[in-house]
Amino acid sequence: MLQVFVFLALAFSIVIAIFAVQNTVPVAVTFLVLRADGVAVSVLVLVSAALGAGVMLLLGVAREVRLQLRHRSLGQQLKRAEARIRELESQAASSVNTDDPAMKPALAAPESESAPLPGLAAPGVPPPSA
Repeated sequence: MLQVFVFLALAFSIVIAIFAVQNTVPVAVTFLVLRADGVAVSVLVLVSAALGAGVMLLLGVAREVRLQLRHRSLGQQLKRAEARIRELESQAASSVNTDDPAMKPALAAPESESAPLPGLAAPGVPPPSA
């Protein structure tokens, strides 16, 4: 996909360059309160293309920064959740009396509960047959 994007950007650059070379007629340009006389159309096209590319670059950088911050935030949230799981598991293990013979069957997990849920198998591992 990146190669297609680079190819399209290169093709667009070539079209802009050809247009700029063929249109060298000076024109008067007015923008808000600014006025410039005798500016070649090719210069206007090249400046416009460069400004458009600069704006797209800034938007892309802003998006990447936002995604990096979100990634970092989710990583921290995951670490907190894993720490909470470990804490709850240790609390559960310390609150269960495994010396009582009556509790040993209750502590053994049945086969159906230990099997992974459908769609949650590890990548590359086929789900168990039903």
